[in-house]
Amino acid sequence: MENNTFNKLNLKWNYTEHAKHYDKRADYSSDAISKLIQLTEVNEISKIADIGAGTGKLTKELLKVNLNVKSIEPNDAMREIGIINTKGNSVTWSYGTGEKTGLDDNSVDAAFFGSSFNVVDQNVCLNEVCRILKLNGWFACMWNHRQLDDPIQKYIENIIKSHISDYSYGTRRQDPTKVITENNNFTTVKNIKKEFSWAMKKNDLIIAWKSHATLRRQAKDKLTFENIIEDIKSYLYNMKDIIEVPYSTNIFASQKIK
Repeated sequence: MENNTFNKLNLKWNYTEHAKHYDKRADYSSDAISKLIQLTEVNEISKIADIGAGTGKLTKELLKVNLNVKSIEPNDAMREIGIINTKGNSVTWSYGTGEKTGLDDNSVDAAFFGSSFNVVDQNVCLNEVCRILKLNGWFACMWNHRQLDDPIQKYIENIIKSHISDYSYGTRRQDPTKVITENNNFTTVKNIKKEFSWAMKKNDLIIAWKSHATLRRQAKDKLTFENIIEDIKSYLYNMKDIIEVPYSTNIFASQKIK
């Protein structure tokens, strides 16, 4: 069961109601993940932690290149889907948070955060990462960002802001280089950015929006959130069934030096 204290402290980031929709989101760019693997030089004998693993979006990409993964996820609903999504592969799933992973000291060669570093106490989290990483091990955090200058995405942004005038993506779209550098335990941050297009069925795109916890949190009430989703659905209604959504995978990586 989930830790009740954790839930109370982090209620705004409780993904339980979004878990069943989360898999409809775009995967990370395979080119970006390949660049990360090249940079970190991890391989089949390396131990990789995927922290805030959700339903296994990043874990699945790491497993494709035969990495050995420890997937850490605090939300029961997300973790249960992740276990199903990665069944039969070289992965173990456990309860934990970015601030308290439950992993042993100096036990992993890399600690990756796929769309999760924005929902933690970043300073506490980086100290925890230093504890579990081996010397010269790698930290990396990453996000998929929709390209907001695309006409369809721009229109959707206008729909959102018609309901939430001060809507913001917060730290999800902020460069984490400063906080990583100020921790003083890591080398210069390296950035990997790869643009790609993700073909989505119209209905899947709508479902993916239902998983958007940042949007749900800033909507403040369920009715506003549901109205936004309905407006997006109405906008997309007459479009072709397959919609190309332009993304970029943005990765920030740094090596432990202390």
